[in-house]
Amino acid sequence: MPVEYENRLILVEKRDSRVAVVTLNNPPMNLNSIPSMTELGEAFRKLDGDPDALAIVLTGSGTKAFNVGSDLTGFKAMHGNFKGRKFKMETDMMNSIEFVSKPTICAIEGYCMGGGLELACCCDIRIVAENAVFAQPEINLGLYPASGGLYRLPRIIGYPQALEMMYLGESINAAEAYRLGLANKVVPSGTAVGKALEMAEKIAGKAPNAIRVIKEGSRKMWLKDSKDNHYTNLEYIEGIFNHYNGMEGVDAFLEKRAPAFRYNPETDG
Repeated sequence: MPVEYENRLILVEKRDSRVAVVTLNNPPMNLNSIPSMTELGEAFRKLDGDPDALAIVLTGSGTKAFNVGSDLTGFKAMHGNFKGRKFKMETDMMNSIEFVSKPTICAIEGYCMGGGLELACCCDIRIVAENAVFAQPEINLGLYPASGGLYRLPRIIGYPQALEMMYLGESINAAEAYRLGLANKVVPSGTAVGKALEMAEKIAGKAPNAIRVIKEGSRKMWLKDSKDNHYTNLEYIEGIFNHYNGMEGVDAFLEKRAPAFRYNPETDG
């Protein structure tokens, strides 16, 4: 499979079947960072205008994790500037995936947590290995899923189920993900990319104009436009991430201790 263009943290490969494979290349956990998010957004914007790419598979390097979200070691240095830097960039990157005109399939092996699950929810279809583990654990840090989890996850698995995942921050396995509708298919470990490619190649063989109408029309008629929600979401970010609890949760995680959250909403800030 020839490499069409390559960046340090994102690989883009194109097949003769007119399927593009985008790989998060930061193993073992494929953590998000400003450089990786920049490259990922650029990759999808290029593929959106590429007539030789009719379907896109998104996956992670290795089998330990698809993606587990942000590299928390950089959080402390970014306090006070989230909205202008990381989350604006992450919102733009997620938009570039959700609103790409081509069908997208996410192939998931191993851990898919936090921003990784939010990233997977931007794709149209999710092919999940039996070893996959899913969670929105941000609440355990005194935070919330700030890259679209508030609205994308409820759309996919239902409002009550999404609230349970976000309230508790607990993990679910591949079988539960399938039961909830988060996974389209569960396949043997190590085969998620192969199965996603098989499906993508079938889709790429269909009439591209009809595929485009199906994707665009179904989103318009079934979903409220996510772009409105993105900006509402950004309004929450500065307050939650600059609150004592948000800083304390991240610090506790990095220091490998239990967080000491404050519980008086009237006085704590």
